[in-house]
Amino acid sequence: MSTQDDISRKAAENYSSAPPWPDNDVWHKYTFVLEKSAVESWLSKTTKDNMVILNAGSGGTNYKIKGTIVHLDIIEAYIKTYQHYIVGSVELINLPSLSIDGVICVGSVLNYVDVQRAISEISRILKPNGFFIIEFERSNSAEFLFSKNHGKMIFSKEYSYNNQSHLLWLYSEKHIKNILQTYHLSVLKNRHIHTLSSLANRLGMSESKAASLSRFDHALEFISYPLAHNVMLFGTKELMTE
Repeated sequence: MSTQDDISRKAAENYSSAPPWPDNDVWHKYTFVLEKSAVESWLSKTTKDNMVILNAGSGGTNYKIKGTIVHLDIIEAYIKTYQHYIVGSVELINLPSLSIDGVICVGSVLNYVDVQRAISEISRILKPNGFFIIEFERSNSAEFLFSKNHGKMIFSKEYSYNNQSHLLWLYSEKHIKNILQTYHLSVLKNRHIHTLSSLANRLGMSESKAASLSRFDHALEFISYPLAHNVMLFGTKELMTE
């Protein structure tokens, strides 16, 4: 079984040599467009000019939202052109506690890290009532239907992506929500991605052909829980009372 060191090392190697969102990968192109659209839609009425927002695992992606965005990534080349950036991991964020108004962590960043450490860091730096958006690849996916791994709390898997071998952790949605609750982070909204497309791929359709079926995700939200490959969660940090 893969260890966290194996997965972290492999991720650093892969993303040092190739961009995180290759143009020739149709499946991940749809993923990127859907995630970016959801982030900007959810935050269009949430963000303000005086807010400071951390884009954790940025990969160079920017969002059309209000506020100052601080880009965090393990690869400096992706973020060094931005005015505000930090080179480092979401597992150990070089920012003071209670200093950030919002955190965006999408692009399967959480599938490469110690997810409990990452979520604890997100909670630590967030101000009370601060918002978070996280996204991850799920074990509840149709990819694992009729296998022992469907809905499993956590397991590792190797994927071929961008002409590279990638190691990821896959999590059940319930497991991540339990960790969020432990760190006083309340989920208010969710959006599942690659529902029908994931099922079609499981039944034999190629990723490139199945990918376009993701345009039906919104309409299929009511049946998405046991099928969708990715989920985005939007929520806030609870006010702590003594």
